[in-house]
Parts: sequence; structure tokens; C-alpha cells
Amino acid sequence: MAKQTTAVTAAKDALATAASSAKAAKKTAKSLPKKYARELDDYIDDARAAADVSNKKLRAKPRKTARRADAAARRLERAVAKVVAKAEQRALRRLEAQRAVEAAERAAADAAERAAEAKRLKKLARKAEAAAARATSESDAAASELATELAGPADEPEVAPIGGAEDLSQLTVVQLRERARAAGRTGYSRLTKAQLVELLA
Repeated sequence: MAKQTTAVTAAKDALATAASSAKAAKKTAKSLPKKYARELDDYIDDARAAADVSNKKLRAKPRKTARRADAAARRLERAVAKVVAKAEQRALRRLEAQRAVEAAERAAADAAERAAEAKRLKKLARKAEAAAARATSESDAAASELATELAGPADEPEVAPIGGAEDLSQLTVVQLRERARAAGRTGYSRLTKAQLVELLA
């Protein structure tokens, strides 16, 4: 009789464990995505059925009842562990994908910023190049003008008025400019000798 009572007590404990496992699994399922929660439905139902035994059946076959309840509880625990691991892996993959997207967006923003900076620098370089070209041209013109002026005689006597373009060509640039100034012409300071002759002809 004592043996029977011990077996019944063990069976009751097994039934309680199965019922508790089913309850905990149901709670866990609510926190999982529906796709994974559905995988636990059959195991939860099996554990509940194993725990739902009449007192009559319990006293009649305590060991069989206990074995059935223990097996259902173990199957449910394994299923819960497996499904939770799958859900965690899925969440981890989604997190990694999200991080990859964010990293790609940051890289695209950085690339756009670098491209805009490169464009700005290129524009500045073109402006500097144009300014340098203008400065070089002006410097060359000034040097040429100075060289031309220095090439003439220091104390050249005034030349009497000459008629005709042929006579003007015998004058120096300095003398031609003097003629142009005396004639009230403008814009002659940068003209070449040939242009000055044409202007005064």
C-alpha cells in the first residue's frame, strides 16, 4: 500500500510538472513571432492532455500516468528551447541586417559629402588657374612694354611731322605713342608698332 501511495504521489508531481510546463510554454509563445509560436501548439496541447488525468486513472495506473506526463513535459521543454533559439537567431540576423543598412547609409552619406567637397575644390582650382593665367598674361604684357620702352634711345630728338604711313614706320614705339597722345587718340598704350602706325596713318 505504501508503494502504491508513493507511486501516486510521484504521478501527481509529474502531472503538476507537465501542467506547469504547458503554462510556461504558453506564456513564452506569446512573446514569440506567430510563426514560431505555432510550432509549440501541439507540444503544449500534449502536455496539457498528459496533465489532465482523473483521480481514478491516476490511482489505477500511477506509473504509466507519471511516465506519460514526464515524457510530454520533456518534449515540450525541448521544443521551447529549440523555438526560442530559432527566434533569437532570426532576431540577431535582423539586427545585423539593420546594422548593415545603417552602415551602408552612412557610407553613402560620407561619399556624397566627399564628392561635394571634391567638386568645390575643383571649382576653386579652376578659378585659381584662370587667375594665374591672367596674372601671367598681364605680367608678360607689362614686361614686353617695359622692354620696348627701354630699347629706344634715351634722348631721341623730336621728329618733325611726317606725312604718310611709310614715314611713320621709321619711328620707334615711344615716338609713335607720343604722336598718338599729341593727336588726342586713346587706347594706344598697349598697341603694337604696326597698330600704332595704322592708328596714326
